[in-house]
Amino acid sequence: MSGGYLDKNTANTSLDIEKRLNRIVKIGTGLEIKHTKMFEYLNASVLEKSENTLRLTTKESIKETFIFPGDNVSINCSNTYDLFAISGKIKNINSLNPLDLTITTTSIERLKDSRKYERYYVSLMANLNSPDFFDRVFVVVKNMSSGGIKFNCSEYLSMTDNVAVEVILDRTNRLSFRGAIVRRSKCKSYFEYGIEIREISESNYECLKHYLNYLASD
Repeated sequence: MSGGYLDKNTANTSLDIEKRLNRIVKIGTGLEIKHTKMFEYLNASVLEKSENTLRLTTKESIKETFIFPGDNVSINCSNTYDLFAISGKIKNINSLNPLDLTITTTSIERLKDSRKYERYYVSLMANLNSPDFFDRVFVVVKNMSSGGIKFNCSEYLSMTDNVAVEVILDRTNRLSFRGAIVRRSKCKSYFEYGIEIREISESNYECLKHYLNYLASD
């Protein structure tokens, strides 16, 4: 499959950005935001919008403390027909828990293939060994990439660097690795977590690449 297609009419001037933001982003709009050092996107919503500036908040707790004013971020925003990739810089950090940022938008591009980001939505069963529990914890993997996974779980898990994960890919194949829980958010009756892969064997890494290639060709 070919990579994402970028609209040639990219908005990269203040006036163009303001016009396009007015069309695609409203107060309360749901979108995804990713810091350059994060391996996956966080769910966020728009609190305020003014000209080329957005104030965004997430429900997720983050373990990292590498976020600073002036850092670059990427934002995904979609409507019925298109996906827009918004680039920006952090203007203000209003809060870390929950994450609340003011972003100055620097460009907006219209994409026709969201899998440009190599993050794939799945629904896979998995087992997790955490220091918090004696027995394995059952989780449901919702998306995965070469850097980690996002999963749902009914249990509250600590933000720890030492969890063992076994993802059931199909009847015969299992993907195993060790990782760190780097994000956690409460979603009504369950929790949503992000795990970053820290230790993975060569055979499991090949298994992961093969499975992602399979998803990309679907």
